[in-house]
Amino acid sequence: MVIYFGGVCVKYYIASDEKNLKQVKSLIKKLTSKGFTCVNDLNVITNDEKNQITDGIGEYEKKGIEEADFMLIFLTAGKGNLYELGYALSLNKKIIVYSPEKDNYHINKKSIFHNLPEVTICSGTFYKLVKLIHTLSPEGSEKDSLHLK
Repeated sequence: MVIYFGGVCVKYYIASDEKNLKQVKSLIKKLTSKGFTCVNDLNVITNDEKNQITDGIGEYEKKGIEEADFMLIFLTAGKGNLYELGYALSLNKKIIVYSPEKDNYHINKKSIFHNLPEVTICSGTFYKLVKLIHTLSPEGSEKDSLHLK
């Protein structure tokens, strides 16, 4: 079972903080098992590639956001994710702000950008997140909605 966006495998960019590395790795693994591809997963590249990326991390992250079908922001990603969020918004990307803990999303963690129509808030189970992803479409049109093939 593979997830498709208009016939193309779905790619996402994940914005997170190093303090959440264990949870993020688990989330990437779960999403990969459902057919999604993380465009900025540093766990799937060689050490030589990592060294090259370190020298040009900004370009690497920028390219990942451009390549992604949507952005997934792990809620506790910190303030740095606001740059990534802003760039994704400028590219008209769909954005999901996700918290695995149901009650973790509160006003202190909220950005003014979280109220925009391109941004969807999701808190709770992984199942709930995947269900939400299935409702997104790349250009907002129902005919191109995510579907299972």
